[in-house]
Amino acid sequence: MEQESEEIRSAFPEYLANTQEDGEHLDQCLQQFEILVNNYKDEQNILSAIESKITMVVNQTPIQSIIDCYENIAKDYNLQTKMFRVSKFHDQKHLPQIPILNQYLECKIKSLPWPVIGDVNSTQLQEQLIKLYNFNYGRIALHELLLLWFPSLIKPYFNVLDSLLNTKTKLTQDEKYYFAIMGAAASGSDQLYDLLIQHFYLNEGEKNWVELGYESIDEKIKSLDKICKILVQKPWEQSLKNTLQLIIKNNKWNKRELIQALMIFIYFNNIGCFSQGNGILKEIDYTLKLQSGNTSISFTLPQEQQQQQQIDLTQNEYIIQELKNQALLDAKFDNPNYSSEKIVQVKSKQQSIDEPQELFDLDEDQLIIKFKEKFQKYFTNEEIKDSTGYQILRFSEYNFQMNSYPVLKSIYPEGAQTIHDFLLEVKQMTRNTFGKEQQITTSAFRKAIRVYSQNIYRYQHDDIDYSTQMNKLLPKELKAFIKIVSLTPNLLQKKHLDIIPLKLSADELCHITLLTIAAKIEVQLIYLSKALVDCM
Repeated sequence: MEQESEEIRSAFPEYLANTQEDGEHLDQCLQQFEILVNNYKDEQNILSAIESKITMVVNQTPIQSIIDCYENIAKDYNLQTKMFRVSKFHDQKHLPQIPILNQYLECKIKSLPWPVIGDVNSTQLQEQLIKLYNFNYGRIALHELLLLWFPSLIKPYFNVLDSLLNTKTKLTQDEKYYFAIMGAAASGSDQLYDLLIQHFYLNEGEKNWVELGYESIDEKIKSLDKICKILVQKPWEQSLKNTLQLIIKNNKWNKRELIQALMIFIYFNNIGCFSQGNGILKEIDYTLKLQSGNTSISFTLPQEQQQQQQIDLTQNEYIIQELKNQALLDAKFDNPNYSSEKIVQVKSKQQSIDEPQELFDLDEDQLIIKFKEKFQKYFTNEEIKDSTGYQILRFSEYNFQMNSYPVLKSIYPEGAQTIHDFLLEVKQMTRNTFGKEQQITTSAFRKAIRVYSQNIYRYQHDDIDYSTQMNKLLPKELKAFIKIVSLTPNLLQKKHLDIIPLKLSADELCHITLLTIAAKIEVQLIYLSKALVDCM
């Protein structure tokens, strides 16, 4: 069936130059489309695959003229688009949608109908989306559609992809993509993993690497198996330094390509966590297997009409009041002469952390089996054992901006700079709403998420009162969600979102997931760079 797959690919554009050449390329694709449909008019599985590709074009192409062409030719041949769904957690109407975005880009509507953080420049936005479209061989990936809530993040997000995978070093393209695939596999994200596998094949990568995994790769790549697992599971462990020392001593890796490989692994692992945290489904045209003869599209979706768990509005109001108190406190600290009787501060001497308890029984056996069957082949079965006892790394001892970033930039400046810019943009993104509450400062809430996300990895901030500035703002159920996204994203289910006692919209939950993965990337790079310094 490889021939049919290649014929289908050639009937759809995979690259845009945003010039006159696009029209010529589109004409060639449409001619191939007509030949394809006529050749396989009696092959229902091929026609179904074509309909899936049309659905992908309509919903994941940032140029309306291309969408119009395929909608028109589909009508001519009586082909139908399929049900399109991005997330198993959220209703499609609550998510950003490309057809609506295209109306905005063509000035047919004055503003985007969904919440947006940051300024939107339509010309720059379309330029960045075309870059993503080209990177993904003719689509905006499903997880990237959610970035339309955060348009200013799209450029730094793409710049990281570009610097990690396109910077010329001694790493081959196969090796770069293999570490990206390893990262996605460690997160258990079917969507990101399948997308990267497709990239790997289109780049003519060594098929055995992804079909057999660990047993087929060379010894050089195998030597990073343990350090990748440590970075995902327990980056605070002394074994990180010991493993890094051994890798450097064996002279199989120079520091520049080593850091690039591990940055690729870390970044794509966290993008996989982001995809999982938002319940992103598989790309619609990747759910098909032409050789099976069964091309029906089926998704495991939550019941739309199921009874939703009642939101505890008193919890919402409590946190809103805490945010207001925190804003007043911040104003007081910025201005010593500021005073307000509304401020109520409770100072805790102990930096205790109110951890989430087991709130529910996870039905996780099938999820674990699925994860092992599909992704375990990329890693050995060796477990990372505790060896250092419970130790905390503190911000005052070693932090990203003052310590980690300079070290990484001295070794691999391209990747360090773009990741720094990505993390900074996530930190700076702010909103002035919380649920239905308008015009409220939420910086304390965002900081609490970042602090808790890093505390999971035994990294603490000296300037934080963990009682008043974290525990009071984050319900245990929200902490549980953050912890699952960070540590075991393959086990995340809709019920984990439903029990969060806050009235949060889909974009607010997505923002929380972004803050979580950014904090995790930062702390992983902190531990990695510190281990590198300790090895010198």
